[in-house]
Amino acid sequence: MQLYPVPATLTHASTPALLGALDGLLAAGDLTLDLQAVTTLDSSAVALLLEWRRRAQARQRQLSYQGCPAALGQLIRVYGVQDLLQIKV
Repeated sequence: MQLYPVPATLTHASTPALLGALDGLLAAGDLTLDLQAVTTLDSSAVALLLEWRRRAQARQRQLSYQGCPAALGQLIRVYGVQDLLQIKV
């Protein structure tokens, strides 16, 4: 399983590039996304995580997350999607 360090910024502006990066990584196999560097985010970060999960499932790849920062965990809990993401917050 590959490990991909997610950049520090997960905002509406960074989403298109990050979606494209993930597509290439998923082509190579299962993936763990390391979220520990994320410091700047908005609500689109949750949408991005959900889309990453959807794309992995469409390719029949395993996707996991590690190192979820507190601010992102709070957003995930607010939206109630921790089970969908299969992420501990």
